[in-house]
Amino acid sequence: ATLRPGEASIAHGGVLFLDELGEFAPSVLDGLRQPLEDGVIRVARANIRATLPARFLLIGATNPCPCGEAAPGACACGATAKAKYVRRFSGPLLDRFDLRVPVHMPGVDALVAGDRGEPTALVARRVAAARRRSLDRAGVLNGALAPDDLDRHAPIDHDARALLRAEIERGRLTGRGYHRIRRVARTIADLRGEPPDVIGAEIVEEALQFRVRLRSPVPGRVA
Repeated sequence: ATLRPGEASIAHGGVLFLDELGEFAPSVLDGLRQPLEDGVIRVARANIRATLPARFLLIGATNPCPCGEAAPGACACGATAKAKYVRRFSGPLLDRFDLRVPVHMPGVDALVAGDRGEPTALVARRVAAARRRSLDRAGVLNGALAPDDLDRHAPIDHDARALLRAEIERGRLTGRGYHRIRRVARTIADLRGEPPDVIGAEIVEEALQFRVRLRSPVPGRVA
């Protein structure tokens, strides 16, 4: 048998976008946990054993329920159907998403006005500058910072630490999520143009707002 790389390996060094995430089999989604953690896929089939590169940026988009109608009064799904749909996304898989945000349908005024927001070129320059800050500071991008390196390259003050501690004690944040929030907070600080030496609670709170819990009813699409 010939071993061919799958979508995860083909996306190595780039982006893997999975639309309609809820339509994938749970076993397929959970199969992404290893490459998201290790950056490789290990294959062991019959007489074939191989390790394939698979370090990619995963983007997923899904409806909050099977019918996809998030507007109040428009959803035709019962509570049981919604719960079954959300259970397709395991906790360990969701925990590996650095950002989980609702994307709402634009209102009529915004749609008609045609406001496109910031020009892409302007955003790209800001992102490029933030990436340079990260590389100059630590030699790697913020997303690749090891947990042991966070206090050195992404230090947080007392109030920020207390905020994260409270989130953990309430069961809203895991150990893995704690490290991911700190990396996101470091990135937010870098994107602001003048990153502080020590990250405060205000930036950490903003990072937490980008980590919506999918198991709570969320209007719109969640990516």
